[in-house]
This record gives sequence, structure tokens and C-alpha cells, in this order.
Amino acid sequence: MSDTPHPAHPPRQWLPPALSALVFALLSLAILPYPGLQDDEVIFTAPIYQPTGTLFSVKAFGTHIPLMIIGYLGTLKTWLYAAILTFIPPSRWSVRLPMVMVGMITICLTWQWTRRVAGLRAAAFTVALLATHSIFILTNTFDWGPVALQHLLLMGGLLAIQCWLESDAKWQLALGFFLWGLGLWDKALLIWPLIGLAAATLCVYPRQLRAHLRRVPPALALAALLLGALPLVSYNVARRGDTAAANTRLTFREIPRKLLELQNTLDGSVLLDAMVATTPGPLAQPADRLPERASISLRNITGSWPSNWMLAATVLALAILALPGTSAHRPLLAFLLIVIAVTWLQMASNAGTGGGAHHVILLWPFPSVFVGIALAAAAEGKPRWMPRASLGVLTALVCVNLLNTNDYVANLALNGAVGGWTDAFYRLAGAVAPYRSRPIGIVDWGYLNGLRMMYDGDLNATVMSDYLLNPHSSDEDRSQFTKRLNAPDAIFIRHTDENEIFKGVNEKMRTQESSLGLTEKVERVVHDNEGRQIFEIFTLSPIEKR
Repeated sequence: MSDTPHPAHPPRQWLPPALSALVFALLSLAILPYPGLQDDEVIFTAPIYQPTGTLFSVKAFGTHIPLMIIGYLGTLKTWLYAAILTFIPPSRWSVRLPMVMVGMITICLTWQWTRRVAGLRAAAFTVALLATHSIFILTNTFDWGPVALQHLLLMGGLLAIQCWLESDAKWQLALGFFLWGLGLWDKALLIWPLIGLAAATLCVYPRQLRAHLRRVPPALALAALLLGALPLVSYNVARRGDTAAANTRLTFREIPRKLLELQNTLDGSVLLDAMVATTPGPLAQPADRLPERASISLRNITGSWPSNWMLAATVLALAILALPGTSAHRPLLAFLLIVIAVTWLQMASNAGTGGGAHHVILLWPFPSVFVGIALAAAAEGKPRWMPRASLGVLTALVCVNLLNTNDYVANLALNGAVGGWTDAFYRLAGAVAPYRSRPIGIVDWGYLNGLRMMYDGDLNATVMSDYLLNPHSSDEDRSQFTKRLNAPDAIFIRHTDENEIFKGVNEKMRTQESSLGLTEKVERVVHDNEGRQIFEIFTLSPIEKR
């Protein structure tokens, strides 16, 4: 990270980030209404509506204050939404719009940091690539990772520290590390890019690091970091380092598969089929709204673009490092490359991480920054045709990014969402209304947190899969499970067999029912907007003896 003051800039320097944030918002709004509320997307509501939804809390002023939802996920987002949902009823809009705004702020922070370290052209190139990248848009808008606050706090801290390098104001250093501490509390996986930043600084800027450490006590940065991460620290003191102990296991066997996930996230194809249906259901959906018609018409003209060109752009950016005219930018590009590599290697070498888009996207915004700075560096070199060629490459990359994002919009408009994102969730929420006072058994995963939120926590629901999928259930678990199955007024909700999230859970449920002499009666089948049978609501009764 350079500590050279950034050069003067023209008065309209706000235009690129403002335009990029606007484009990001419009693309986010185009996809926002379609998918249903997925369980992990609204996991932050568990401490709000469910007394047992908090793993770790403290008691203050007679109230239990939630601090951790699970061992590596804190309640920062819970606190934010506890205020939002007090004034705005729960819906897809109240859940997703705040994260769209967070994404817009992240784009502006990325602009500011890149402008300071690499100049206006590099910053403009970077935010144009970032704001149009389909997976950055999708993961921020739906935020099931969660990742939106991770990006915000990472870049907010990085920008504050860059400001400290330029001004030597110690409060800016403290602010940067405090924001990183908050990010660790939000989700401990922020440690990946923080270690990446530390490794890159040691490798590329060791002399500057030593010089700054002489002028400021490292204890200040450490204290600010620990203050921001205090709930996470408190949890690990009380539970003897559970965050690392329970979630860290070295393995290299999955690296080839995780490399493919990295490639598919970079080129924007990773969520096709995983979130978005690419084939129509039994009922064709008419394109009624103008944005839908425009999106579908554009795809009809340009054809399908299931991936973008960002992988090729990254290879090109690596080649640019060898150009004679880019030597001034090589330290910064090397810094970014090390950040990306070290961050990815941590998730790839840990069991259970790095194999999903919600982990890989934690590399961002650095891949976009790397390509943006490399293209800007090429534009500043010789021969004279290089600036035009660089701008042409950027234009092509942004256009293909937009076409790839439009593929998601068109598929959602025509075919809907799949898996835990099914739009049948909204029909299910309405179908549950007549039964909300009765005991409800949740057979599969993917819809409990959303249902509980839609009913402000007023839902008598029990998770059945905890017993069905646990081979080491105790006698007490068996007794409680049997009691729930035999409750005379209970109803049960499951995915249809072909839409199970936990594969085989329905058959396990039927086996348990049969052993207890119970038979099912399907009360209602819930379809998605495209006519697919997604959920079943059923009751149980004793098998009649003849």
C-alpha cells in the first residue's frame, strides 16, 4: 500500500463511483423480487424471533443481548435489522434493500481506495468491472453468505488505513482496525483477507511497514481490532477458542474442485442452476413488466451469455505485468496478487470452505481492482495505441459482464428460482396462515427462518430433520420426536421428493411414521410461479385397523 499522497483530481471525480453504484443498484433491483427468502439469507433473524436462536449472549440490564449466532457468525447484522424491522414489516424488500445499499457503499469505498493508491483511471476501471459482475451483485443482494457487511467493513478499514498512511492521523489507523474487528465479529472468515493483506504487506512493502511501526505503537491497532471484535473474543474466551477449533481442518484433497468453483465465480456462471432455473416449468410465465420484456428481448438478440470474460481478463492482467511501461504499478499489482492468492489458499485448504460462491466472493473486490489497475497501467504506457486498446478491452469486459448479468435476470423472469431460493416460498408463507397456531414440523431445510420472520416469530415450529439425520440420537431425542409425530393437531411441511435439500430426508420420515403406525394425508401441495410442485403440507393419523 502506497503512502504517497494522491494527486489532485478533477472536480467531477465523483461521477464514476456514482454511476457505477447506480448501475449496481438497478441490476440488483432487477433481480431482487424473484427468488424466495432462503434460510441462510435470513439466519440473522433467528435471535430476534427465536429464544434459542443465539449460541452466545450476555445479560445486561436484565436483558439477554445476543452476540453470536453460530461459532463464526456474530449478530452485527441482527442488531442492524432489529432496528429496521421495528419500523418496516418483514418482506423480500425490507430484507434485501439494505444490503443493496451496503453494496453501493462498498463500490464507493473501493473507488476511494483505488483512486488513492493507483489514480483516477484505475479507480474508474475498477468500479465499472465491480458494479457489473453478476456474482458480486447476486451475493450482495441476497447476502446468504453473509458477505455484504464483510466487503463493506474490509474496504472501510483499508481506506481508513490508507488515509492514515497519507496523513499520519492515529485515529484513522484506530478506525481502520476497529472496522476490521467489527468485520471479524460479523463473520470470522474476514480473517482470510486480513491475513492476505498482512502477507502481501510483508512481501511487497517491508521497508514502509518498518518505518510506520516506528512511528505508532502496534498496541493501538491491536486494541482497536480487539474492541471491534470484542463479542467474538468474549465468546472464544468463554468457549476456549471454539471458533478456530470447530471450524479449522487442513485438507488439500478438495483443491481441484475448489479451483473450478473459483473459475466459475470469476466468470459469473457459478449460480446458474444453483439459484436460477435455466429451463421453464409447466406454466410459462408472461413477461408483463417493461424490465422483463427488455431483458428477454436483449437475450433474444445477443444470445445466452452464461459466463463473462473476467477469467481471460485476469490472465491478460498478469501478462500486463511484463510490459515495460507498467513497472511503476508492479509493486501494487504484486501486492493485490498476493492478497488474492493467500486469501484463496486459506479457504481452499480448509475442509468445508472455498467450495461455494459465498466463500469465493470474499476475494472481492480485489480481483476487480487487480484487473482495473492492470488495464489502467497499460493505458498509460506506449505505444500510442495502448490507451485506446485498454479502453476497448474495458468496454468489452463491462458489456459482457452486463450480458452475463442479464442472463440471470432473463432466466429468473422466465423460469424462476430453484432450490432454497424457490419463489414457492411466498405461497407457502400464505398457505401456513390457517395452521399457525398448531404445532408445525419442519421436515427439510431451507424455509424455517423465512417463515418465522414472515410471522414475526409467532409460529410454533419444530425442526424434525435434526433427529432424522442424526445417527447418534439419544433416547430423549427419540421420545421427543415420537411425541411430535403423535401430536393430534400437528401439521408437517416438506419439500416434494424431487426438491429435497437434505436428500433422503422424506424417506427417513416415512420410515419413522411407518414404525409408529402412522399414515400421511397431504392437505395441500404448494407450487412455484412456474407450476412446479415444491412443498407439501401434510398431517399424520393412525393407520386404521381392519
